[in-house]
Order: sequence, then C-alpha cells, then structure tokens
Amino acid sequence: MTQPELELYRPGVTDDDVRRLTIWLNANGWQTRQQLSGALCWSERKIRDVAESMGSAIVRGQRGFKLTSELRREDLSTAAQAADAALSQGKRMIRYGLALKRQLHAQIS
Repeated sequence: MTQPELELYRPGVTDDDVRRLTIWLNANGWQTRQQLSGALCWSERKIRDVAESMGSAIVRGQRGFKLTSELRREDLSTAAQAADAALSQGKRMIRYGLALKRQLHAQIS
C-alpha cells in the first residue's frame, strides 16, 4: 500500500488556479504578491507556486507579476531584469549544488 503524498511537498496547482491568476492579471496589470494575496485570498506561497507553474507566460520580478502577453514597450526593461535575476539565481544554485556534491564526495571517499 502506498502512502498518500503530503500536501506540504506538492504545490497542488490546478488549471482553475492558473485561470484565476491569468484573468486577474489580464484585468489589473502589474500586481505585487500582497495585492494578489488580498484579491485572490491566496498565501504568498500559493501565488509563487501558481506563477512558477505558468513558466514564461508570466513575468515574476521586482515590480511584481504581469502576463508576458500583456507587456508593453515600457515593461520590457523590467521583464529583462526579471529574466537576468532568474538566470543569476540559477547560476548561484548550480554553484551551490556542485560544491555540495564535491563536499559529499570528499566525505564518502
């Protein structure tokens, strides 16, 4: 008998969640986590999970969240900064992962 997966380890993002966030952002433009949390009655964690599940269809940056399809010319530098930040974070995570692997390998050897 398999154990049920704990909700703690599963974002539980549904198509309806994505639809709700898409509709809200389409109508309201840039929104911060705080604004979305108040409007959608979601935790910041839920907002992050839903936005992450949407991939590049949504910009997640310093200014907040906005649908990529709704970006205007004046939004492009903000979206580019969000892309640069994601790449930078990814590089830091890779460096950490490799360093940890080296450390673990040294302890095993």
